[in-house]
This record gives sequence, C-alpha cells and structure tokens, in this order.
Amino acid sequence: METNSMQQITTPWAGASGLVTGLILTEIHHDVWNGYLRLSMGMPTQADVPPSVIYQLQFEYVLGYRVLEGDEAIMANDDHINPTASQVYLVTPSRFLMRFHQQSQGTYLDEDIQHYRVESWDYCVDILAARPPLIKRKIGVAQ
Repeated sequence: METNSMQQITTPWAGASGLVTGLILTEIHHDVWNGYLRLSMGMPTQADVPPSVIYQLQFEYVLGYRVLEGDEAIMANDDHINPTASQVYLVTPSRFLMRFHQQSQGTYLDEDIQHYRVESWDYCVDILAARPPLIKRKIGVAQ
C-alpha cells in the first residue's frame, strides 16, 4: 500500500450544485476516438430492471481516469469536507495529478488540469480533465 503524507481535500464541485445525490453509477463510456468520457448516474427502481438514468457527466479533453470499486472506493471517500453535499468533487492537492505530471515528464504542466471525483456507493471515478464536465439532464427529471 502506498504511503503518502500529502493530505488531499475533496470539495463539492460548484457545477454539480442542485444535482440529485444518492445515485449509482450506471455506465462509463470512454470514446477514445472523439476524446470524451461519459458517466451516467441513475436511480435504481427494481432489482431486475436497469436503473433509470437521471443525468450524465461528459468530460472532454480527458488526460487520465481511474475507476475504484469496493473497498478502494470507500477509502478514496475519506477526504471529504461534507460527504453528503454532492457526488461530484474537486480534489486538491491531488496525488493522482502529481503522479500524472511525473509520468508525462511535465508535458502538460501548462494545461489547467483539474482532478474531478465522481462517487456512488460502490464506485469512485477519478478524472483528470482540462475542461469542466458538461451536465446532460434527462428530460423530465427535476433538479
């Protein structure tokens, strides 16, 4: 297990203000050709029926992402200021971003890269992106 003394802080991403919380991650789609990552967040209705998608987050200009699940997702969620305020967070400072810059040998240091974290009860997706995500709400779903 990696030991790192840098304290990461997650704060709710302001762009997610007003979005429904308590949703589950229903789909991750990475379009390598067009360069975007889309996460669908949904509400379970029945055990044998796929969850109803409430909104999607589409990240463009993605430089890296990772998916944590189970115990790893729970451990990643320990950095919160207010754990129920949102499901979309900014992580600062970021060990993931620091490691990215080391591995890319500083190629992207001039880019304004942010570390976004999207959480559900059993998954945590960390995304490094140079643009904030677009939010696509399902028609007819209240904010």
